[in-house]
Amino acid sequence: MFEQALNGEVYHHHHHQNPHNPHSPNLEPLSYDSLTAQNTALKTRVSEMELINDLFRNRVTELEGSEGAARETEKMLRLELEECKAREEGLKRRLDELEDGPRHKKARFSDLVDESRAGSPINAMAE
Repeated sequence: MFEQALNGEVYHHHHHQNPHNPHSPNLEPLSYDSLTAQNTALKTRVSEMELINDLFRNRVTELEGSEGAARETEKMLRLELEECKAREEGLKRRLDELEDGPRHKKARFSDLVDESRAGSPINAMAE
């Protein structure tokens, strides 16, 4: 069909069959105005398709960027989770060591507070 158009042999396809050969379409030459109208319609359609392709291409680029960001976030979150798990295991080990280790005497108030600086509420009122 394109070779015919290049050679100047342009024909229009009708839907009725050639009576001599039922499988071959009946072709008639097209007028210049008809060809011009078809050419304009095809150019419009090509422009529409190019626009649609650009929209799809831009959307795919956006999605690929979002996917990359999501993968990077997932990677960081997995690393953070592993760090949290390691810290949890360390704290559990430490707690087990403290629970299983030698029993320490109970802390006295005097061990926690410097008694020379601490006064009772009664002493504070007397001063």
